[in-house]
Amino acid sequence: MLRIARPALRATQRRCASTATSPASEVPLANLELRWKTLSAQEQTSLAKQLEQAQAGEWTKMTLEQKKAAYWVAFGPHGARTPLTGPNHGIKVLAGTTAVVGAAGGLFLWIRSKGGDRPTTTTKEWQEAQNEYARENKINPITGISSENYKGTGYVSLSNK
Repeated sequence: MLRIARPALRATQRRCASTATSPASEVPLANLELRWKTLSAQEQTSLAKQLEQAQAGEWTKMTLEQKKAAYWVAFGPHGARTPLTGPNHGIKVLAGTTAVVGAAGGLFLWIRSKGGDRPTTTTKEWQEAQNEYARENKINPITGISSENYKGTGYVSLSNK
């Protein structure tokens, strides 16, 4: 199957080479990196085909300008390799993140200011009463507050001293 396809492929390459290397369709390779975006899609395609034909032969016969252009077309930052981020992207991300965190902090403080007094269940007296209730009713007698030699604070949280 490959032996049949190769002659047809070579004939197609010869036809493309004869049309692609005609002086009217050649795109100059000088400063390709700077001019790539200004070329039309047809010119870009024509240039890519022109370079493919040059690469089909011996690489030693290619000029340095052709080699640079072939590399640019294959690996340049265009098409699928266009960078996703532009200049000053980091500053924009930092500013956006700072704005969101600041807005969240402001919202948190506003909600806290609109809240009422602390619940009575968070007072130290209430939590000590919970400890007494737990001891009287022998809650968690193996490892908890009702066990022998218990040394913890029970239900009293350390932040409510």
